[in-house]
Amino acid sequence: MKFDKAVLGLAMAMIVTPSWGHGDHGSNTVWRTADGQAVLSANGECVRAMDFASLGRNSCHAPVIVEAPMVAEPEVAAVVVEVVEKVEPAAAVKVTLSIKQHETSILFDSDSSALSMEAKLVLNNSIKFALGAEQVLAVQVVGHTDTVGDENYNLDLSQQRVNAVVDYLAVRGLRTSSRFAQGETSPVINNGKEDLAASRRAQLLIKVQIKTMN
Repeated sequence: MKFDKAVLGLAMAMIVTPSWGHGDHGSNTVWRTADGQAVLSANGECVRAMDFASLGRNSCHAPVIVEAPMVAEPEVAAVVVEVVEKVEPAAAVKVTLSIKQHETSILFDSDSSALSMEAKLVLNNSIKFALGAEQVLAVQVVGHTDTVGDENYNLDLSQQRVNAVVDYLAVRGLRTSSRFAQGETSPVINNGKEDLAASRRAQLLIKVQIKTMN
């Protein structure tokens, strides 16, 4: 009996190294060699097996790979949260005007109308008080002397002391509203005796209007 060599080789391959896999067409299965090669018939077709229930190998045909379309992830829109701070309405501010008075004495040396350094410091504080107010209502300067010496001379000396203070204030922006020279008529008496140093003076009286917020 003559055997076709191709058929004989096919039978040997199936007996010695049987292997199979699930086909990719219908319910057919195919045989494969131990090294995974498909077993082909003489005409180049895959050799199919009848029972494929327990077979877990691939078909001899190259699988068709279908790439799944790329699905772009949905863009997430940024959420901007605006925080609005609640501002409570400010309480009503009540403005009141009041009058304040500032009084001080500028002392002089005996028989002199010159302003000492200490006298200028006192005047500077008075000017700061007046110019810092809402409105200056009155600035009054009254000149005095002690009772030593001639009365008329002392009257003239008290006027010179008034002039010295008025000029100092005017240069620094504060004008006087009234001025008087009283000479020796109002001496300063302490314990029944004249305080000569305190009598040699010019009295400065300032009235201002200030604004107060409540």
